Amino acid sequence: MLLNLVTVHARPVTQLLGPLHGCSYLLVIGATLAATRRPRPRLLSIIPGVGGLLAARAF
Repeated sequence: MLLNLVTVHARPVTQLLGPLHGCSYLLVIGATLAATRRPRPRLLSIIPGVGGLLAARAF
């Protein structure tokens, strides 16, 4: 995503990294839901960007 700022939002970079970023976000949420039934890690995983790291610390 930082590369896209340097390239002034180049369309090929956006087309590649946009879906990749969205899929990784959903993957973190799904993995957290599958790994634990505790509410705190589940809620933390929803935070964009750092949610996966926060959820991992909350286990």
